[in-house]
Amino acid sequence: MRIQLSRKLNSRVWNILAGTLFTRTALFMSVPYLAIFLTHEKHLSLFLAGCVLSINPLVNVAFSSFGGALADRLPLHRIIAVVPVVWGIVFILFYYADSFPVFLLLNGLNGLCYSIFEPASKKVLSSETLPENRLLVFNLRYAAINLGCFAGPLLSLLFNMKLTLFPYVILGMLYILYGASTIFFFRHAGRITSAAPSRSIRSFKELGAIRKDYVFLLLLAGMSFSFFGYSQLNGTVSQYLAGTSALADGTRIYSIILSANAAIILAAQFAVLRWISRWNPFNVVLASNLLIAASFLFFVLPVSPVMPLLFITVFSLGELLIGARFDTLVDELASDNNKGLYFGCSELVKIGTTFGPVLGSGLLGLYGADSPLPVFGLIGCITAAGAGFIGTARSKHLRRGRQAADCNGNDKDKEAHPEGA
Repeated sequence: MRIQLSRKLNSRVWNILAGTLFTRTALFMSVPYLAIFLTHEKHLSLFLAGCVLSINPLVNVAFSSFGGALADRLPLHRIIAVVPVVWGIVFILFYYADSFPVFLLLNGLNGLCYSIFEPASKKVLSSETLPENRLLVFNLRYAAINLGCFAGPLLSLLFNMKLTLFPYVILGMLYILYGASTIFFFRHAGRITSAAPSRSIRSFKELGAIRKDYVFLLLLAGMSFSFFGYSQLNGTVSQYLAGTSALADGTRIYSIILSANAAIILAAQFAVLRWISRWNPFNVVLASNLLIAASFLFFVLPVSPVMPLLFITVFSLGELLIGARFDTLVDELASDNNKGLYFGCSELVKIGTTFGPVLGSGLLGLYGADSPLPVFGLIGCITAAGAGFIGTARSKHLRRGRQAADCNGNDKDKEAHPEGA
């Protein structure tokens, strides 16, 4: 198995995957506990701490197309070498920050670095991998992220790092080392550049082309509803379990289901990947949306300790299908000249992540933790609304494929029977 993988993937791909594993492990050692540190150690209000956390996804969404355009116009090996070094310095500065404006600025820069680096790294994985192996490589990337998600909090707990920002120093050093490693592995990678490096960045023209790609736009619209539902795990679900009087120790149960989430995905990922390998990719992301929406229905059943475990099982399968197919589907929809822009614009689905916790918390505040039916019923219905957009995108994509096939068939008929022959 290891030999087969090494033949399918080159050293540059393995460098990206290994860097993803180590940096995400350090990321999950530090970032989930930033809010606790800001409120308990820096004595910021909940509102100001929320602003610090919210600036990251807002910057990410705002600059997603810009980062994608850079990936299409600048040499990729330079982006993935320079940005991690800058990113690492930003993380180290978190340890020395001491006021709300500085934390706000640093987390905004964190989101900007993410917006530039992510589409470039995904485009490298695409360009360095044969088309038949891209589904595998994007799933290996997803597995590395989940291993980091599983190991990071455990390491933080083991070394008792919840109330210190020292993990940010470790995180920053790993990102700097990651940048240095890409300089080494990509030192002969001058060919891995954008399709037209001499052209100026013309993001508005490229965005104009994307505005006409209704399949892609409908897919993004539908997936934003999926991410709306996905975002409830770290917001509404945790607040409900901690606040409901129907469960004796909801906070402990929430910690258990978080660990179960990563464990289920890691255990099932490649079995599910084999199972869905022949599915239409639109059907995969459609199923993911419906599974996430359906998972919230478990909260309207009679409350028991088993209920959160049933929820996280169905929720994790829905999340797994997103991770297994979404990036690959974006790669398939994009042409070679604008993959970076498509990967960048795919981050727009995080609009759902930005507004999901706000709406979910608002519903919980309106109805209360002891009235889960209207709260999770509405969340489930809103999430499922994305299925309509994804289904429409699938229909348009199939229609586009049939039209292309008809055009090719007509062209062949003309070649075989030219006029006047």
